[in-house]
Amino acid sequence: MMTHEHVSTPSPAVPTLASIDAAGSTNVGRERPLNEDAYLIATLQRSMIVHDASPAAARGWFAGASAGTLLVVADGMGGQGGGEVASRVAINTVASYLLNVMSWTGGEVAPTQAPERTSLPGVRDQLSSALVIGDSTVKHAAAGTATPAMGTTLTMALVLWPVLYVAHVGDTRCYLLRAGKLTRLTTDHTLAQKLASSAELPLDPQSQLNHVLWNSLGGSAELPQPEMVKLDLELGDRLLLCSDGLTKHLSDEQIAVHLSAEEPNAARCARFVEHANAAGGSDNVTVVVATVVPLAISSTAPPSHLSPPLPQ
Repeated sequence: MMTHEHVSTPSPAVPTLASIDAAGSTNVGRERPLNEDAYLIATLQRSMIVHDASPAAARGWFAGASAGTLLVVADGMGGQGGGEVASRVAINTVASYLLNVMSWTGGEVAPTQAPERTSLPGVRDQLSSALVIGDSTVKHAAAGTATPAMGTTLTMALVLWPVLYVAHVGDTRCYLLRAGKLTRLTTDHTLAQKLASSAELPLDPQSQLNHVLWNSLGGSAELPQPEMVKLDLELGDRLLLCSDGLTKHLSDEQIAVHLSAEEPNAARCARFVEHANAAGGSDNVTVVVATVVPLAISSTAPPSHLSPPLPQ
């Protein structure tokens, strides 16, 4: 497991609570027959279903306070629909693991309390385990099919305010935009990047090795080597998770410009897809954009983590 940690000290003026406003979009592009990308935006929270009670009590589903936000992008590989299966199986497996196994429900705070600066125990180890289990599930799904070598990248961001955890394999990416500065939080797990990093040589953007992964879920007999990143978020921070269908056509400088635009996150996602397709659309393109926004302490309703859809 590869780990990186960036810890920032928040300003005393930062409010104690925040919400994640997120939106996503995926598109087949202009050249591929199938969309083998997938994404997920989810709120993790405690819940209770009351089936019956006395005296006359409300029945139904009751949601507790939000414990975290999960953002995932996966880019499947394998052809003949195998990549489509791999990306969805991987996302479903990882989400199921977080929901049913990981102790993410610990550490919530009351609205009048300051958020804990310490992270939950073993979060990075459990996120790494989720990816390893995702790898096993993809390989099991591939066995006996027409695409036994199907696999997928997967980049996952888990926000347990104020801490962000990123778990990653492949060449999907996670970016952080803070105060106008764009930072790539993940490393592309391609042979080209690996050779360039080990030899400290410039990366050749034309090399075919840019399209060869050494680290993925499924796709080989090797176990994945999850890359883990942990850092503290601040109000106004913006995250972008994307497949390489975006980064093949837009530079980091172009991404920073579009991510900084003053518009809803759903509009940002639509604009990213539009620009990727206008620049060639050689691959499926998937984007998830999330912004850290203040949450009013007086609010008693669970925060919404989804941007409203754009008008059709």
